[in-house]
Amino acid sequence: MNENSPYLIIVYINEGEGRHDLGFMNVRVTPGELYIVPVDEMKLDHAMIPLKMNQYVYRTESFGMAAPFLPMKWKVLPGHRGELRQLLEIMSPYQETSRDIPGGDLIPIWTRFMDFFLSNPVKAKLQPFEDVSCPIHQALYHMGHRFMNPISVGEISRLAAMSTRHFQRKFKSMTGRTFKQLLQEIRIRHSCGLLKFTRLSVQTVAEYVGIYDMYHFYQLFRDYCGMTPGVFRQHGQNRNAT
Repeated sequence: MNENSPYLIIVYINEGEGRHDLGFMNVRVTPGELYIVPVDEMKLDHAMIPLKMNQYVYRTESFGMAAPFLPMKWKVLPGHRGELRQLLEIMSPYQETSRDIPGGDLIPIWTRFMDFFLSNPVKAKLQPFEDVSCPIHQALYHMGHRFMNPISVGEISRLAAMSTRHFQRKFKSMTGRTFKQLLQEIRIRHSCGLLKFTRLSVQTVAEYVGIYDMYHFYQLFRDYCGMTPGVFRQHGQNRNAT
């Protein structure tokens, strides 16, 4: 987990129920679920009968700091699944396999994709991962699901059934970061995606990722990205314009 995965795979389950290998784990899937998974190899597994799914692969470098850092699972509400399928079809030509199309062209489409998941009324809900055997992996997926809420190392260590001290040692050994460092990075990376692909204000972005002290948000953002949120957003807009 010390290096960013070079590829991002998106898997949407159209029909059927069963198990599917997402690279990081084998999960039970059901219709309407969408998985966004950073992976190290550009590999798409064939769907097992009776599953029918759409799978897409993109280079994470196209998203920069806005690339998702941990796997995410969404449940798309029944009335909005057709809309999501249309978005996925529009995004399909921009995959890693389509080398004729510049990655920058994906940005306005990914903006629509992000708008779908942030819409009000809600069109999709972020879901926890199940069937996780490794306690540290369970903690990571819980962080990816709950990072926008107050979350403590005590809560996570209890989830992993470890003492806080033992959990922190195991966590840093596996991830190369402390719990606090990784939680901050998850929040800042997600804020990068919101700044780059939505029109939300900086304050709304900070609050969405669970940071309510704006001075603290600006400080963390500058530490991780080397610039202010406003400059980061403008930089992304300038790149898209060119």
